[in-house]
Amino acid sequence: MIVLSGRAELGPRALGHRSILAPATDASMKKVLNRIKDREDYRPVAPVCLEHRAPEVFSPGTPDPYMIFDHGTRPGWADKVPAIVHLDGTARLQTVNERQSPLVHRLLTAYERLSGIPLLCNTSANHKGRGFFPDVASAAAWGGVGAIWSDGRLYQPA
Repeated sequence: MIVLSGRAELGPRALGHRSILAPATDASMKKVLNRIKDREDYRPVAPVCLEHRAPEVFSPGTPDPYMIFDHGTRPGWADKVPAIVHLDGTARLQTVNERQSPLVHRLLTAYERLSGIPLLCNTSANHKGRGFFPDVASAAAWGGVGAIWSDGRLYQPA
């Protein structure tokens, strides 16, 4: 699903306003995301995780809203979320809390209630060599995913 929320962000990697979000529970999701973004298969996919749950899943799991550091994946979690775990057992974590990213925080909270997993795969909502999708029409024209969330509405392009 593509999330288009408010303005696109520039500068530090504060994803969440223009993101492609997907379940991390299937190892093949990394390949799917890399294929739809026309990237090499080996490219890693990052997790976005509820800040208060990150220490349970990652080491150290400290707040990291800008994806600055690699975090180790704690025992028992690598098998649960294989799509975001690098070959060395780390992940380039982005944490979110309600204050800094209310929409993504609500989405992750709801997803955790359903699945028990407090994170999703998170990659930028753009296509290779192009900028972020500015609106629903451009994301739909791209056709890489089946659902787009924007300004409180769910779109499912044909």
